[in-house]
Amino acid sequence: MIPFRFIQCGDLHLGTPFKYLKSLGKQVDEAVNRATYRSFTEIVDLAIEQQVQAVLITGDIYDSDTHNLEAQVRFAYECERLSEHTIPVFLVQGNHDPAESWTSNIRLPETVHVFSSLQSERKPLLVKGKVAAYVYGISCSEQNRADNVAQFLKPWADDPFSIGMFHGSVGSTPDHEVVGPTTLGELTNSPMKYWAIGHIHKRQVLHESPYVVYAGNTQGLHKKELGAKGCYLVDVSATGQVTMQFQETAPIRFEQVRIDIASLANNSDMVEMIRHKKEMLRKLKKQILLEIVLTGTGALHELCCKIEAQQVWLQLAQEEEKNKFNFVMPYAIVDRTAGVTDWTARRQMEDMVGDYLRSYDTLGALPKVEQVAQIRNLIEARPESKRLGMYSNLLTDEILEEALRRAEVEGARCLMGDTDED
Repeated sequence: MIPFRFIQCGDLHLGTPFKYLKSLGKQVDEAVNRATYRSFTEIVDLAIEQQVQAVLITGDIYDSDTHNLEAQVRFAYECERLSEHTIPVFLVQGNHDPAESWTSNIRLPETVHVFSSLQSERKPLLVKGKVAAYVYGISCSEQNRADNVAQFLKPWADDPFSIGMFHGSVGSTPDHEVVGPTTLGELTNSPMKYWAIGHIHKRQVLHESPYVVYAGNTQGLHKKELGAKGCYLVDVSATGQVTMQFQETAPIRFEQVRIDIASLANNSDMVEMIRHKKEMLRKLKKQILLEIVLTGTGALHELCCKIEAQQVWLQLAQEEEKNKFNFVMPYAIVDRTAGVTDWTARRQMEDMVGDYLRSYDTLGALPKVEQVAQIRNLIEARPESKRLGMYSNLLTDEILEEALRRAEVEGARCLMGDTDED
């Protein structure tokens, strides 16, 4: 068998704006607008530098079937750079850029193979003119997105090495649309040697021998997509052994830090602690968008609860980042602090607050799914819920879980009279 090297990446979402993020100034806004493009350029640079034999892209090159024209031009340009170094691209289309949405307005080099959505295809991966492996793939379309497309990828018995590509869901995928559903058992029972899969934005190796791999997306797009993003550089030896290296290519990271207020005595302490947290992250030498979460109990609790104080701390921290290339730019401060109360003792009291807290505990002891379901039932049972109309769709599980978490202390404090204004 001939050893070879390839890159696996996917979910480029070229040209996609970051979600739920307000303007943070010209410098940061420009970096955000270029981030998805810069990450793919880094991947192409890596492919050329490492002299890989192929680049595998597992779907969602674009973010919607409208295909932003700038994104198309930039993608074609990077493919042409790979073509100049005789590096082929094998790609499948995803649920965000299904087969029907692709047009021929901008031609891609002949070294780019887009797998059909109508049937599975088998293409050779060559090393110096000799077949090192075969790549099997099937694209996503509006017609097959609910189908188990992986079942159609059947390697031949005499393949030196086989790679299967598709865009879809493996097993249960909470918070993700189900696309091309299959199971891990079905994939591992297949004679395919390596599965390259797109759709889930979290980088993960679900299984080894055979490898079942999500490379994740190449650039985080919102606050839930924390940490390093990029691609896998994969080597296959002459004996078929697979080794993988993750390569960070995303220019911007979403990060989150927690600040326990227990040791903070005053406003200046908070400003200095935020500055310290930023400097620790600056050592990464990356552009960072930062969410700051305030936790614990302490003297600053009452101040942390005030939106005005949070805004001042945020503005001071943001002003320090102006004109810094490797900025650590806070975009939100979230208060999860609590005042000093003996809640264990409060739960034992035979009064309205004790009843409330014990009811909270009953609900809180349920699995997350049941908690959310009961909260939804409570909301829907209220006549006021009809006023929400279409906005009821904005009540995500995350929002309801956060509301439940806050309800423990805030609800009890309301009943205790802590918020009375007399």
